[in-house]
Amino acid sequence: MSEDQIEAILALKGSNRSPVGRDRIALLEAVAAHGSITKAAQAVGLSYKAAWDALAAVNNLLPRPAVSAQAGGKHGGGAMVTEDGQALITAFRMLEERFARAAALFAASASPLDPLTLIRSLGMKTSARNAFRCTVEDIRPGAVNSEVILRLTDQLTLAAVVTAESMEDLGIAKGQAVTALVKASFVMLAAGSECPPVSARNRIPGIVARRDDGPVSAEVILDIGGGKTVAAVVTRDGADELELIPGEAAWALFKASHVILAVE
Repeated sequence: MSEDQIEAILALKGSNRSPVGRDRIALLEAVAAHGSITKAAQAVGLSYKAAWDALAAVNNLLPRPAVSAQAGGKHGGGAMVTEDGQALITAFRMLEERFARAAALFAASASPLDPLTLIRSLGMKTSARNAFRCTVEDIRPGAVNSEVILRLTDQLTLAAVVTAESMEDLGIAKGQAVTALVKASFVMLAAGSECPPVSARNRIPGIVARRDDGPVSAEVILDIGGGKTVAAVVTRDGADELELIPGEAAWALFKASHVILAVE
């Protein structure tokens, strides 16, 4: 592409939904074509882990899953794009085509103000491994901080502690759509189906869906239902001691003060 050529860059979002861009749409299309995350990753030039993470992020940020994966991982299993996922692909490609036509018209017109220089693709980037699209269900105000209760799935809620100043700055209110961010290093894990007595406000049950070991640390992904996942980074020794392997029950535990809220 030449320096003066204009390309339409589209991020698709609907009511209470976060943007999904071209790369993730291409990955969804590859899953639909191959019926496998492994093969889809190869088709778009991603590692299996990167593809799995991208699809999990889409599922976490949509009301219903775009991809349904069966057990098997790198060496088996399968995946399918749901009806919601197919609708997302169709809507994106249709709008992308129309957006490209509009960009071509802008490019063909002369304007001394060059308004296209003002058009940018805006999006939130964060180092937090976990990003969840939630709805504010309740607010419990305090003198200094407020506790915000967030609806994550039909069965699960999250709690976040937010300063009164931040509540005012963000304009947080009941019924509002927000994104809850939690670093994977803030998430503690407990093995088994029974939650241990801990002071952490957020206690989320799940099943170990994947574990990736490094020399020192292990990343553990919990399936928490509703198409959502939680990522935690713990020491490899700790993961071994807890016997955190795919298929085993575990709990994700993190403080309300470790939940960061973002609004649009």
